[in-house]
Parts: sequence; structure tokens; C-alpha cells
Amino acid sequence: MANINVLPEHLINQIAAGEVVERPASVVKELVENSIDAGATKITVEVHGAGDSFMRITDDGSGMDKEDANLAFERHATSKITTADDLTKIHTLGFRGEAIASIASVSYFTLQTKKKGALEGTLIQSEGGKMTKKKDLGCPEGTQIEVRQLFYNTPARKKYLKNDSTEYGHILDTLTGIALANHTVGFRLVRDDKVAFDLPATEERLVRARDLLGRQVADELIPVFYGHSQIQLEGYIGKPLIARANRKGQHLFVNGREVSSHVLSYAVKQAYHSLLPKEKNPVFLLFLTVDPELVDVNVHPRKLEVRFADEKEVFKIFMNASKKALEKHVLAPSFSPQDSMFHNEREHQNIMKVEDKPLDTVKVDVPASVVSAPPAEPQEKTESQPGPEEPQTGWNLEPSTEIDGELTGNSSAEQTIVEREGTDELIPLAQMDNSYILCQQGRALIVVDQHAAHERVRYTEILDEFEKRQKAVQPLLTPEQLELSPQEAALLEDNKELLQDMGFEIEPFGGNTFSVFGVPSYLVKEDVLTTLRGLIDDLNNQAVKGDLQARKEKALTYAACRSAVKFGDPLSKEEMDSLCKRLMELDLPYTCPHGRPTMFTMTFDELEKKFGRDYKG
Repeated sequence: MANINVLPEHLINQIAAGEVVERPASVVKELVENSIDAGATKITVEVHGAGDSFMRITDDGSGMDKEDANLAFERHATSKITTADDLTKIHTLGFRGEAIASIASVSYFTLQTKKKGALEGTLIQSEGGKMTKKKDLGCPEGTQIEVRQLFYNTPARKKYLKNDSTEYGHILDTLTGIALANHTVGFRLVRDDKVAFDLPATEERLVRARDLLGRQVADELIPVFYGHSQIQLEGYIGKPLIARANRKGQHLFVNGREVSSHVLSYAVKQAYHSLLPKEKNPVFLLFLTVDPELVDVNVHPRKLEVRFADEKEVFKIFMNASKKALEKHVLAPSFSPQDSMFHNEREHQNIMKVEDKPLDTVKVDVPASVVSAPPAEPQEKTESQPGPEEPQTGWNLEPSTEIDGELTGNSSAEQTIVEREGTDELIPLAQMDNSYILCQQGRALIVVDQHAAHERVRYTEILDEFEKRQKAVQPLLTPEQLELSPQEAALLEDNKELLQDMGFEIEPFGGNTFSVFGVPSYLVKEDVLTTLRGLIDDLNNQAVKGDLQARKEKALTYAACRSAVKFGDPLSKEEMDSLCKRLMELDLPYTCPHGRPTMFTMTFDELEKKFGRDYKG
């Protein structure tokens, strides 16, 4: 008996579905791309929960006649390629002819379509790839597809789906990318009968970016352009101040298709030189138009990656175009001392022109009232300078000090205090460059990183407050409006209880905008919107979305970092004494919550060796 069997058609389709349909977002991607290829000007996506129970995609595209509607359920049936040569010059988003056949094989599938100008349309239903109903009907021009109970007949695949929030997040990411690339098409997303976004068609790409990424992000984008007969790059890169800890803010499109490329992402980051710390990633929205014969879009089953005929040349184009864009634009806001007389805003450095060299060699004249951070830890720096009438830093390092209604000491943190027998007191001697505290401990010299040290102290205090539900909320005099992208808005909703427990008072304002009425008292001196965006960015990590404990630690670590003293903040002798005392009372004083050291030691013997005194007598 033969050992090799010819698989039945429905099993072949299910295997093919494994390559094309990974999750509900894959269905949205394939069907929406088909709608765009059909010339749709308005596309509506409706989902329930995670999308696996129900999805509906409706478009006003060209539609199909009865014959084409039937052929659409066949594998490798497509109107987009006819010969092998067409594979080297693909201009459409879909081209393999697998989408409908693959999706239908693992779901209850309904197709309703009507060709433009036709008198009637066609309805086809299938269960697991087997057609169960066909009929003519009256319906609008265009196509509507419903997908129900995705993976109902492949339970092994269904069990690998994540929770509803995560799967819906993938749908948001997918549709956001498609909508950014096709700003002349209107998109509407509805989840559980609630409109997530409704984007009208627009001729301006930046308008679409503002709608999807948020105004605060869109307003900090720098235009990029490179033109050539066979290759053209255009779009936007973000100023350093909106850089992120992950690559969620990076959108790269090749001939209208969103793709992932670590190589080109690295090329853009190279343009920033030392403008960004190594753990930060630039935000960008870049569109590459290239001769289809110079790029292969068929290297990934779900068309997520591409291969270029000359990748080194493309790398150079991305890096040099981004570099020139940065050189031509002002990256820091201007500040005039007189401004503070009329506006209750934080002070900033003077305008700085980025030159083709590391930032630490750029000479900048800074007003005397401005405290700037050195380049050693640019990611830690935030402007927290006092106004002209408040010469002190006001960092509230005294355990029982109250400033501006904020009790800065934390008696609840006493639970973490321990007595270290045999450990000498840490005595501050001086502050070096407003960044490091030089101390004596017994016969040793101790250098304390003031930010890392205070970050550890603040983390311990905030964690204790959080665990004991002793949050202290500072109401804002005027509510702040926080405008988010759809993905960020969904993430905020998912973490609303966590944020409330921390002391944030946030309510929906409409669409993806939220009103912030109050913040934790220890963050009252921080920029509210910047802090919340950073907090959301930190939480936007797939590895911790389903883990409340991990999300809590992420959020509290970020809050500790924001509320701690920064590099460049001058401290009084009393403040240094208080910080060092509180640090050494903790269980874990030697590292910050990120794991970086808070101090290092040089013993008296080591000092003697450095000075050539390592002799006896």
C-alpha cells in the first residue's frame, strides 16, 4: 500500500490557512487589502471582542459578478497576476489568491457582493470551506464579508490566541498601518458597537497621521524626502523628545504595503547619532516607492517582509535622508526668560541646531536659571527648573517637608527600613556637576548617582503607598486634554484601574481624547501629558499585557523615575544628607529599580595605591 496520500481539498486549505491566517488581525489585513485593491473609497471594519467570534468588512469597491464570486473561494484564483513575469512587478497588495479560500476553510464565512452597475448581487455562504448556500439578492455595490467562529474546526490553532485585549490590539495595529498608507481612503473601525475611529478620506498624509497617532506626536514630526527615478523616500521622522522605549511608533511602507525591517529601522536610528540613548527608538512614518522589479514582496507568507535587490543602497538612502532632515530642523523649543512672566510653562534651553557630530561637543548658551542634564544619561533628563521667584530646587528630600500641598516624606515606607550593624553612616561631602554626590563612609570614598539613588527611594515609597492604598491625589487647576492614538487609547482603557490606583484621575472626553483631572501628588511637578504618554509607552509591551504584577511594576518604576531628582539638579547640603540617610535605611539601596548601581566605592587602600602610597612604614 502506498504511504503517500493526496490530501483532500479542505485539509489543503486548512494547512494554507496556517500560513495566511495566524489570528483575527490576519483576516482583517487580507480582506481590507482586497478592498483597497478593488478601488474602495470607504471601508468599515466591525469586530466583537477579540474578533474571533465575529468580523465584518464592508467596502464600496468594484464588487464581483457571480462567476468571480464563486472563483474567489478557489485557492490560487486571482485577478492580480496572470504570468510568471507578473511576480516581479507586483503593484497590488494581495496577489496570491489564497485569502478567501484560506479564511473560509477555518470559519463560518459569508460573502455578499455586487459589481458596479449590476442589477443584483450575489450571496455565498460556506462552513469550513464547503459552500452551503448560493443565491442572488439585492444589495449595495461593493463587497461585504462576515467571518464567524474563526478556527472553530482547528481548536489547536484557536487555543494559541491571546486574550481579547491583545488580539484586538493586533487588529488596531494592522488597520492603523493600512490606514496610514492609504490616506485617500476612509476607514471606520467599530468594536462591540462602539466606534473606535472614523477617518474621512484626506489628501494630506499628515492629517491622517494626526488622526491615528495623536496631535502631540504628529506635531513633533520632521518631513523627510529623497527622490530618484527608480526609488523615492518620503514621510516623517520624530524629534528626539518623542522617542520610545519600543518600536511601536515605527511605520515603514514599501509600495503602499506596511513591512517590518530591523535593518532599515537601524538605518534611521543611525541618523540620530547621540541624540538618542541606545535603548530609545525614533518614531517614524516613512514611505518608500521603488520599482517593483527591485523589490521582492513574496519572501514572507503574510507579506510582512521584503527583500531589496540592493539593500546597502536602500540603507544609505534611509540613513542619509533622515540625517539631513534632522540637520535642517530645530530639535529643541526656544525659551525667553520673559515668557515665564506670562505663561505658566516649564523653562527650556535655547534653540539648538543639530550638527553632524555628537551632542556632547555642541556648545550651547543656557540661561542661568536653566538646569540642563549632561549627555551621560539623556533619557533620564526632564526639565524641572524652578521659576525666577523660587530659587530652590524644591525636590522635597526632607522626610517631613510639605511643599505646594505635597507631603514629600513617607512614614509608610518605614516598613522597609532596616538597621545595618557595622555599616558606617554615609556622609555627603559635595555634589559634583549637579549629578553625583561624593560621600565618606568610614575610611572609604563613595560616589552616589543622585538620580538612581532617589529613584530607589521613591520606588520603595510609591510601592508601599500602592500596596496600602494610600494614594495622594493632586487635583489639577485646569484639566489637561490627553489625545491618544487608537492603540494608546485601548491600552489606557485596559489599564484604567491600575492608573486610578496610582492616583491618576482620567475620564473619556470623546473619541481617543481623555481629560486628566488629577495626578499622584509625587508627580505634580512633572509635565502631565508627557508623563502619561511615557507611562503608556512603558506599558505597551506585549510581554506584560496579560500580567498585572508585571504591569504594576512597570508603571511604578516609571513613576519613580519621573519623580526622582535628575542629573543636573543642584541639591542643598540638607537635601543630600536626607537622600543618603533615606537610601541607606532601605533593604535594597545598592541598585535602582532598573538594576543600575546607585553608588560605587573606593576604599582608602585603593586611594593610597592611586597616589603611590602603597608602602609600609
